Amino acid sequence: MNSLSLHLRFSWRRYPCYYRPMILTVTALVLMGGFWSATRYPQLLAKAEHVGQPLPSMAYSSEVLHVTESAPVWQRILAGAANWLDSMALGMTFGVLFGALLHTILRYYPLNIGRNLYLNSLKGALVGVPMGVCANCAVPAACGVTRGHGRIEVALGFLFSSPNFNPVVVMMTFMALPWTMSVTKYVLLLLVILIVAPALIAWLERGKPFDVFTADEEGACAIPLASTDCTEPFWAVAQELALDYAKNARMLVKPTLAIMLPASVLAAAMLTLIPWTTLLAEVTPARLALVGLVAVAMPVPIALDVMFAAQLQQQGLPSGYVMLFAITLGTYSIIPSLYLWREVSKLLAIILFLLFWTLGWITGLLF
Repeated sequence: MNSLSLHLRFSWRRYPCYYRPMILTVTALVLMGGFWSATRYPQLLAKAEHVGQPLPSMAYSSEVLHVTESAPVWQRILAGAANWLDSMALGMTFGVLFGALLHTILRYYPLNIGRNLYLNSLKGALVGVPMGVCANCAVPAACGVTRGHGRIEVALGFLFSSPNFNPVVVMMTFMALPWTMSVTKYVLLLLVILIVAPALIAWLERGKPFDVFTADEEGACAIPLASTDCTEPFWAVAQELALDYAKNARMLVKPTLAIMLPASVLAAAMLTLIPWTTLLAEVTPARLALVGLVAVAMPVPIALDVMFAAQLQQQGLPSGYVMLFAITLGTYSIIPSLYLWREVSKLLAIILFLLFWTLGWITGLLF
């Protein structure tokens, strides 16, 4: 009994040593739990119920501003940009908050993830599966990884898996599209995540590692899981973490807005100015190449690729376009491209864009 009493007293006395990991863990649970239960999964399940129904656009599933087809071009572009921003608001907010949290965690507890790029990519993908954010909203989280001195293959694994391998999205895909298209899509995405992306990074880093932008160039604090003196008051630790988190969130908000606002106008302009009815009326290699270029660049919310591809199929459009949009729309976009271009590697951004464009073009021809 005396030994047990001494052990309990000793454990209780060391309780303050774990303030940091406890605060960070509770913050992560509250943030993810609130996002998943209050917004993301209810939205995904609602989208699953509306698969096959007409969409106002390939880039958003609901409208806050509606204009007629006869309205001036500038009004249609403005309305499209507003509707796109509204569709992205919740996911991008979560992306910024979660990215800032990742950056904070990695600053105090650097990620010792190993040198196996293929395994690292898989680990990032597994984290991304339940998150339920689109490729665009995953960018702040990926940015939090790389700015927090994490590995780029981890960030890419997260970015590619979150919009595609979410359980609800996978269910929607196999329910809405022919099994041959669904299997083809997921086999190709698995190859990209597990083999192509890490192999590409290894090839690009053969001379030296990427000179990735990091917000804290002095390195991580290297604070151990349990502090050695255990004398820091709880509120001092909480204040320190809150200030660090706020700083990291603020540093993500600025580039996110700088990308989001032009992207909204670009997406709206492509939706308004491109004659989609004429372009999708016939399948030719040249038209597939042009449509694939736009589809890869187009930033869309999660699950819109499935919904739009299913709509095209129900309308009787050529299956080549259905497959092209299923593999390209929402998997990548101009927003991840800009993130990689500015903060990781221009060549990596270009190669990944061309990779998804090529996959969409080839599968469009095959189907």
